[in-house]
Amino acid sequence: MLETNELSTPHTESDQAVIEWLETNIELLHNQAKMLVDDYWRRVNKERKQYPSSERGRIGVRIRRREQSYSFAIEWFVMTSVFVNGRYKPMAQHLKKGKGFRYPMQCILKTEPDWEAKLVEEFETEFVEIRKQVDLLGKFRDVFYQCRRCMLERRL
Repeated sequence: MLETNELSTPHTESDQAVIEWLETNIELLHNQAKMLVDDYWRRVNKERKQYPSSERGRIGVRIRRREQSYSFAIEWFVMTSVFVNGRYKPMAQHLKKGKGFRYPMQCILKTEPDWEAKLVEEFETEFVEIRKQVDLLGKFRDVFYQCRRCMLERRL
């Protein structure tokens, strides 16, 4: 994994080119994911207006950045309400993905309306491909820094 002090060590031009390439590709994937997340919310809000509150669905999606490691995560959550100080407070409950790149949707969606289940499945298919690419770039980043560390130690 990337250590914070590795960013502060001097870089050669080729090191800098690799780092910039990683940053650029992660940023492109992040922009693609953000566009999909925004589209998901646009479509969910449109659909929710057509149904009574009991059939509006509760599944949401968000992106969380990991700045230090040139990475991000696409996460699904369920909106719930908690009774606090005499009032209901909305709360997002993170859904666990488990191993792999796909969330176990059959378990998550079994109590959700059909329209929402179809929409979530459609977007999850897109998100799986992005997660795979982010994972590969993360592995490349880790190997790059391992190689760089070895080369720096050899020079000492």
